[in-house]
Amino acid sequence: MQKIFNIDAFPTGYYMCWFVTTQAAYLVHVKLFDSVTTYFDASKQSIEIEPPLAQNAAGIAGANVQLLIDIPESSGIDNSLDAFEITNNVGATVGYGYNLFIEDGGDGDYNDVSIMLVAWKSKN
Repeated sequence: MQKIFNIDAFPTGYYMCWFVTTQAAYLVHVKLFDSVTTYFDASKQSIEIEPPLAQNAAGIAGANVQLLIDIPESSGIDNSLDAFEITNNVGATVGYGYNLFIEDGGDGDYNDVSIMLVAWKSKN
């Protein structure tokens, strides 16, 4: 089963960071990409949360940031998604974030894949 998430709020030129963990009995494949760049493309099959599947940062090079989740053995992928704005002390938006939690089975713990994405207008 495969699912793609469009990360629409992340504009080209923003500085993005990510942290991804998995703890699933099934093989989990996660890919973060846009129209120009693949930021990471990694797989893991382990019920141990450590080490993280991916963690890093980069400037957003292209349009249409997307996140692909592929769990071939799963009959369904459920998710809990929290999208948010990062605001400064006067309320202006300086960045955006997504927290995404994936459930690939029937236990309902939503910890099979955990993804935190943040993008700021400026790296500095």
